[in-house]
Amino acid sequence: MTVDFQKLQDEVSETRQLVRALLDRLNQPTSESLTIEDSPLTAQQAADFLGITTATIYDLVHNRRIPSHRPAKRLYFLRSELMEWIKKGRRSTSEEIEAESTTRKTRQSRTSRGAVA
Repeated sequence: MTVDFQKLQDEVSETRQLVRALLDRLNQPTSESLTIEDSPLTAQQAADFLGITTATIYDLVHNRRIPSHRPAKRLYFLRSELMEWIKKGRRSTSEEIEAESTTRKTRQSRTSRGAVA
């Protein structure tokens, strides 16, 4: 049995190119992954996603405290908008509050010293 090293090198090179192409395709976002993120959710699905009751969902919508869409008298939510809504509700940690308080006191101190001088 004879081994053709040139042919072997060519096959290895082609295999590498195929693997790179596959990896590139796997790393690219697909239209399906984008549509899942922005696919409309019903009130029940939104409630399940947020871990709250549908009654709470309707109350939040009624008080305009949550982003929603109402085409043709049906209520829908976008998952991406719900995630942004959750992020906006973030509360500061006690360390962040303390740091902000210290910064404000420092600014007030500088301002009052500047006004006296």
